[in-house]
Amino acid sequence: MGFLGKIFGGGNKYPPLEADTSAAKNLAAIKDPLEKLSEQVKDPMEVIPADDSAFVFIGNPPKNFGMAWVEEGKVHNFKTLSEEKDVPQKKLMKIVDALAEAYKRTDIKNRYSATIGGKMVTVTPSQDLGREVKNILASV
Repeated sequence: MGFLGKIFGGGNKYPPLEADTSAAKNLAAIKDPLEKLSEQVKDPMEVIPADDSAFVFIGNPPKNFGMAWVEEGKVHNFKTLSEEKDVPQKKLMKIVDALAEAYKRTDIKNRYSATIGGKMVTVTPSQDLGREVKNILASV
């Protein structure tokens, strides 16, 4: 069974992500870091695929969540962002608030399920949310 057959399966909450979609192809392109992340995270994950990257809401957005993102084959999070760019805790909290607002504002009509690294995750192929999250993170 190929990679897409292994990770894109049905779930109990949302219909399965079809392997021939652009979202599935974007996830397949960064499968290794996404699988490592999913193996480390115990909380629910919602993945927003983008071209050559993905943004992952961890927990229960928009109220109680963390964030990770995969860019250039590496997993980043608030800790790595803080360390790399010397971002103070107060500014990180503003980023979290902006991400929560972006999540609330985005009209998400379609969600799918997929198995990544042995874990069932929600996949939300929203270009609007992906673009907004990317802009928020880039503003740091």
